[in-house]
Amino acid sequence: MTEWITTREAAQRLGVKRTTLYTYVSRRLLTRRRSGAESLFDRAEIDALASTRHHPGSPLGVLPMRSVRSSVSEVREGELFLRGVPLADLADEPWDEVVDLVLGTAPGFAVDVPEHLTALPLNRRLPALAQWAGSRGGVEPAAAAGVGKGLLGAVAVALGGPAEPGRPVPDAVFAAVAGRPGSPREIATLNTALVALVDHGLAASVVAARVAASARASAYDCLVAGYAALSGQLHGGIGPSALAVLRDGPPADPSRPVTGFGHWRHPDGDPRADAILARLALVDGSAPVLARLDEIAARTDRLPSIDGALAAFTVTCELPDAAAEVFFQVGRTVGLAAHIVEESEEDPLRWRATDPAD
Repeated sequence: MTEWITTREAAQRLGVKRTTLYTYVSRRLLTRRRSGAESLFDRAEIDALASTRHHPGSPLGVLPMRSVRSSVSEVREGELFLRGVPLADLADEPWDEVVDLVLGTAPGFAVDVPEHLTALPLNRRLPALAQWAGSRGGVEPAAAAGVGKGLLGAVAVALGGPAEPGRPVPDAVFAAVAGRPGSPREIATLNTALVALVDHGLAASVVAARVAASARASAYDCLVAGYAALSGQLHGGIGPSALAVLRDGPPADPSRPVTGFGHWRHPDGDPRADAILARLALVDGSAPVLARLDEIAARTDRLPSIDGALAAFTVTCELPDAAAEVFFQVGRTVGLAAHIVEESEEDPLRWRATDPAD
């Protein structure tokens, strides 16, 4: 059922003036209907447009952050680098080794998993675990590497899996999410996906975590802030929308955004999607799903993004619809923790707005 929202809310979601909304209507990018004197807009259309409004490369509306320097990741000429190493060189490396590359080799903190977490939806358990662990005793943001590793060591149990110390995280997480052991090729695909999800520049979740670290919140609370932003329907929580496109096809209107296809930072193809799909192609039963992905890409003239690749992985392996967001949380925990440590070394409270009149 269509959810209609007011002109004010639609403009706020897109970050534009009301007059710009009407321009989008005239270009047939949005549908508008009247309710008395008020104009209403389709929320799904607004959210989809917000997610790809700047495609295929326009930075208009994106706040400049040139003063923020990070060694965690970099996107250069469409390629993604983690700690200066191209993703193409890391995609098939063991997850634990990539974690150590990004966070260092120090061990993680011990984290106990409370029984009540298993009553929560899958995509709420890791954030709840971080909040729970933080309530047992906070630590400074500089210790976020140990906190992140500790959460990763306990995440499979939080997702409903058994406690098996020493079991590789991709293996344990796949089994917990799928409710069955994964084949070697399925686990290899998840390993690559988690590596690809580690970091991608100053995304919304990273900014949220760094703002909390700038205020010197505890490492756990900084991660919770990052997870909160990550849950957004235009960020890590976009999985269901990408699944809908894969299952039902793209919008009939070719001018409409297509969730899971096209990424403004990667106009020549998302290297994260390429890495995941190369692995997924080796998984039994993937051929029809990959053919469907290719069909949509050809119809829309847009290559799959990482969200489209995760949707294909979810469908191929018959995983729950929340799987993509869970994998996003697990992989991005590493990047968030690294950014929190980095921000702890900067002057506090530097993430403040400046009045244009100043």
